[in-house]
Amino acid sequence: MPGDECPAAGAKRPASFSPENTPGEHHMLLPSEAALSAPSGEAPEQKRTKLKHKGKRKLYQVRKSNADGTVLDAIGLLLRTKWKEVNNTASETEVPKTFGWTAEDKQGEASFCRAPPIPAKLTGDDISECEFDVYVHEISERGHGIATREDREELEKLVLSKDRPWAFAVPFVLKGEKVRVRSVRHEWGYTQADLLSVIDKSPMRVDAPCEYFGRCSGCQLQHIGHQDQLKFKREMVKRAFSSAHPIFANLTVSKVIQSPLEFGYRTKLTPHFDIRKDTPPEQVSIGFNAAGQRRVLDIEDCMIGTDAVRRGMLMARQDTKAKMAEYKRGATLLIRETNIPKDDPNGDVSKIPAADLTKDFVLDPKRWVTDVVKDIKFRFPASSFFQNNASILPAFTGYVREELQKWSRLLSDSADEGELQYLIDAYCGSGLFGITCHSGFKRVMGIEISTESISCANNNAKMNGIDNCDFVLGDATKIFEKVDISPKHTAVIIDPPRKGSSPEFLDQLIAYGPRVIVYIACGVPAQARDIAYMQGKGAIIVDGKMPDSALSPPGAVYRIASVQPFDLFPQTYHVENIVTLVREEVTNE
Repeated sequence: MPGDECPAAGAKRPASFSPENTPGEHHMLLPSEAALSAPSGEAPEQKRTKLKHKGKRKLYQVRKSNADGTVLDAIGLLLRTKWKEVNNTASETEVPKTFGWTAEDKQGEASFCRAPPIPAKLTGDDISECEFDVYVHEISERGHGIATREDREELEKLVLSKDRPWAFAVPFVLKGEKVRVRSVRHEWGYTQADLLSVIDKSPMRVDAPCEYFGRCSGCQLQHIGHQDQLKFKREMVKRAFSSAHPIFANLTVSKVIQSPLEFGYRTKLTPHFDIRKDTPPEQVSIGFNAAGQRRVLDIEDCMIGTDAVRRGMLMARQDTKAKMAEYKRGATLLIRETNIPKDDPNGDVSKIPAADLTKDFVLDPKRWVTDVVKDIKFRFPASSFFQNNASILPAFTGYVREELQKWSRLLSDSADEGELQYLIDAYCGSGLFGITCHSGFKRVMGIEISTESISCANNNAKMNGIDNCDFVLGDATKIFEKVDISPKHTAVIIDPPRKGSSPEFLDQLIAYGPRVIVYIACGVPAQARDIAYMQGKGAIIVDGKMPDSALSPPGAVYRIASVQPFDLFPQTYHVENIVTLVREEVTNE
């Protein structure tokens, strides 16, 4: 194809190459683009098998991984959508299986087996110097552009003939753009590539304000305006559910509720450093993972941190560099925002009104910090988990509270069972949702596997003068074994880790049959998978249709009342999502 270049071994490197941008390491090479550092900078781990060879580095073969799955999902979505467009059909069953994963093809094994062969142009001794012009047709869940060497018309012709094009995953690009890329390595069914230049620019593209964007792994979306980021995240929620099960294809997803702060929102940062034998102490990089690379990028400032956290990061870097000779290995630093009394920094926070507190930071993971959510104070160790965007927490927790109160009123008016009286907070942590949603309930019961978190939750309830909350130690997968509360008057909040809930927990939840379930998720694909699991158990009604299976007890069947995403982490692909499930009364007739 005109303009393609694949230099032979020993050829002169492109002008944009620099020692920092080593071939085989995935990032953006645009020198004019800015970039932003990330909260954690932790890139998904990939399992690689390096081919044994002598001489110059050859390609890596990468096994299937969760990280690959998001790209393969997007490739499959692109090809299936194109097939239905050119054939004027809405039927998923007619789409060729070679076009990628479907909801029924859970593991995608057939798709992997039918992946097209790696093009000959990409199998030379030094694949990292193959350059191509490609067209971006889709964006993956994690913000990678899905591109092919075929433009829209050529792609449609290829799809119509049931041929599957070879795809490229390119970071920091937008749908509809034509870009110049350099291949990095071959994954299972596609090629990772670096962005060299944007030839045809999308009207959605904006200049990223951070100098590290594109080199730091923490932010993926700074090149997109904030309102377009919200649209992208809403689409990702829709995609997660439709991918989990075809029955969710027309699920209504509300517009994403945006963070009051687009930058300067993050209350916790964890920069880190590695010490190598050949690196002098004064040259050790302290920061976050470089995009697509296994090295640390030196980051002096992070724009998504709050003012207090950014001050703390400056101090932490200075202190660490001064003591670098004392470290034998690398380490992870912690900077966390806290609230302290304005007049007496060492005063008792529990006795000071929230209005009389001011922002500060701590660097010691063992220190306790205080966060405030609408005049409710929460104390917890700096190293423990707590939501890291304080600016949106009033709206976030307020939405959950309003959902519970709304359905308590509606159910009381429409049924003879009365209003909700009890709240169970599974995976309760330090008590964020149980405490902020306690009003109107006779009793709130929280459960958590961490002894430290349970102690924090009970102390937080006491500190705020809340006497209807009781937090107990236990495994959330066995929570309902000892519950002595009637499910007819009970709501359950679940806020599991990113991996989602276990089948054992979901089975218990269905069997218990609470009146309302509020499922809060930081990992939307796992949330969609869990709700699809419930649907498979006969516990979910979609569009007024009863599930085919009837495995759940009478009464424990739910309809999806609302799906509400929240943008807790602007400039990244992450999105939080809240799904409200309301039990429908059914009989086995």
